[in-house]
Parts: sequence; C-alpha cells; structure tokens
Amino acid sequence: MTNQSYYQARELEEEWNEKMLAVAQESPVESGGFHILFDRSPDIFTIPKLTSYRYRCGGLFRKDEMLGYAIATFQKRYIYHQRLANVMYVGNMHVKEEGRGAGFFYRMSNFFFGGLDPDVEYFYAYIMENNEPALNLVNRRHPRFPDAPYAKKVGLISMVNILLTIPVRMSRKYTVRTATYDDIDPIVELLQEEYSIRFLAPEMNRDIFLRNLKQRPNFGIENYAVALTGNQIVGVCSCWDMTSFKKNRVLKYGVAFGMIRLLYNAGAPLLGIPSLPSPGEAFRDITIAEYAVKDREPAIMEALLRYAYNEFKRQEYHSIILGASVDDPLLSFTKNFYTKHVRSHVVLGSMQWEKLVEKENIPLIYADAVQI
Repeated sequence: MTNQSYYQARELEEEWNEKMLAVAQESPVESGGFHILFDRSPDIFTIPKLTSYRYRCGGLFRKDEMLGYAIATFQKRYIYHQRLANVMYVGNMHVKEEGRGAGFFYRMSNFFFGGLDPDVEYFYAYIMENNEPALNLVNRRHPRFPDAPYAKKVGLISMVNILLTIPVRMSRKYTVRTATYDDIDPIVELLQEEYSIRFLAPEMNRDIFLRNLKQRPNFGIENYAVALTGNQIVGVCSCWDMTSFKKNRVLKYGVAFGMIRLLYNAGAPLLGIPSLPSPGEAFRDITIAEYAVKDREPAIMEALLRYAYNEFKRQEYHSIILGASVDDPLLSFTKNFYTKHVRSHVVLGSMQWEKLVEKENIPLIYADAVQI
C-alpha cells in the first residue's frame, strides 16, 4: 500500500456531525496552562452557515479512521480602501493526538486549495500565540504538496474575556439603551463605517443586518444596545448568548489560574456572583458579535460595555467576550475591568506570493468573535 492511499482526504457532510464533535472533544486547545474545549455542540455546522455564503468540510482518514478535520467557509470581507473581496476562512481544525505528525495540513491541501475558484483572493486562519507547532508550519511549503498556499503572519488579535464581578458605574456622558427597529438605519451606518476600514471585516448593509436578525438563533433587535448623546446614536454593540451552540469549556485550569479560581469561588457568595465552573463545565458567556462607535471614541465603547456588564451580571453570566486587534485604541477601556486576553496570530494565505509581499503588521485587523 502506498503512503498516498494510506491517507485519504474525504468530503464530510452533515451526517458526520457527531463524529466530528467527538474528535474535537479529544483534541482540546492548550494555552497558558489551560486546556480549552471550544464546544460547538449540538451542531458544528451552525456557525459556518451563519458566517458564509458557502462552506466545505473535509476530513483526513487513515484507512477508515478519521484523524482530523477542518471547515472552510467562503465569505465576502473587506480588504483595503473599502473594497470587498471573496476570501476563505479555514477554521474548526481539530486533529486527534494519533494524527499529529501525519502532515494533516499538507495532506488536506489539495482538497481545500486544489482547483479553487480564482475569485477567492485570500485565505485566512487564526493560530493561538503560543501554538508553536502550528506557527512553525506557516509558509513551509513542500514539493510533494504543490497545492499548499503561500502564507504569512500579518497581525495579532485578542479575544478579551471580561469577568463579571462587582457592579460598575454607568457612564455619565452617554445614555445607553436597548435598540428598537427605528434605530436600524443609524446602526447600519455606524457598522458600515467601522467595517469598511477593518481588514477582514464582514460585509454589512441593511439587508444583511435584517437577515442576521432573522437567521441568528436566540437573537433579535433587542440584542443591540445603542449609546446616545442627546438624540444622536453614536455607538452600538450586539450582546448575544451563543451558548446553545458555541460553548467554552476549561478542561484544565492550570496551577496559577486554578488557585485564582479557588479564591474567586470562595468570595463569590459574598459578592453575589456565580462561581467559576468546575473543569469540564461550560462558562455562561455573552459574545459581543458587532460593535462600532462614532470617530472610534474609546469612551463610547466603554459606556456600552459598562451597560452590558451590569445587565448581564444581574443575569448571572460569568463573562463578556469581544474580539479586537491588539493595536486597537478602543482596547484602552479594558483597563477598567478584570480581563483575560487570549491572543492569536492572523495568518493570511494566497496561491500567489506577490499578493502577500506587502501584507505585514496590518493595523486594525477585524477579530470575529462569532466564528472564533
């Protein structure tokens, strides 16, 4: 038997959902002493459907054993100067321990990149900052696998976890309230203005906004909060409980944070806050799915987050999660909260190296908290 027939890349349809979730369970992510399971049960295809106009899933098999899989989602994203382009996001990549070292990415390269529609200008992926094995593969092309794309690291993003502990004071400068349907036009205008300057931000217009309201599970106009000065809407963010299909489980806390968790839980009854979950249990998280503020003013962003913080603390959530580029001045507001930052490299790929030559240290890269 040849090595090529020993390993096979196969298309995975939705009937593979349960087996794919089992592979993910066997391959948690390790970061800073944490072992984290990004649990996408009950349906791993929910997020790809919500974030793309088309998706494709492939698995690597050794004989009849699935060693791992990845999902490619095809999207329209902003690139430069308010220009939209077709891109492919490669995510939800999970490889079982016995499949590591088998060259998963190379062996899947023909499946995902061979004969790809030339309209797809770029590929992108996120790799956690301390995932050295994966980072060492960036732009390591192999003559046996000519369909592997050129790639390079182009920036850093952070998933900011804001723990909900003691109440915080509301902004005195801005009024924040729940959005209504009458607010849609100014909300869309703010989001369009923000997204058009953000590398890899999604397409946004009124039709897409209304489609999101209709298609997203457990989501409606009431999930948006707006900040006002006088009668003018100057900021917006959406607050979405995605835990029915997107959960974060810490399987192992690590020594340092394990001690912090014990102290935190000891004081939780006195503070009237929920205890941090035991290993394997899911956090109750709120995801900031979109946000935009006039003139990118950090004080407006802080006003929105203070409102969301108090609202969801009352509902006994553990944390709020939002994504940001690490160079984003809007992150300055986080100094007023207890936060944990999980940073990832943004890897950009293309079949043509010349399209990547000048792409490095890209400012204000969009960090998509919905799909990560």
